[in-house]
Amino acid sequence: MPDPLAPRTITSLDLDEPRLAEVAAAFAEIRTEIEKLRTLDLGEIHPAIVFHPVEPAGE
Repeated sequence: MPDPLAPRTITSLDLDEPRLAEVAAAFAEIRTEIEKLRTLDLGEIHPAIVFHPVEPAGE
């Protein structure tokens, strides 16, 4: 199974290897933070903001 966070998978672009290496380097820090977030147990924690759509005015 391919890595869902691999730069080539995320970009879905046909980049040459040097450009893909640049993208991977820029994304490395973001990927580290995503991995940290995935380790959090948020089972009983609700979002700070809950979206409640409202009807447009006049309807």
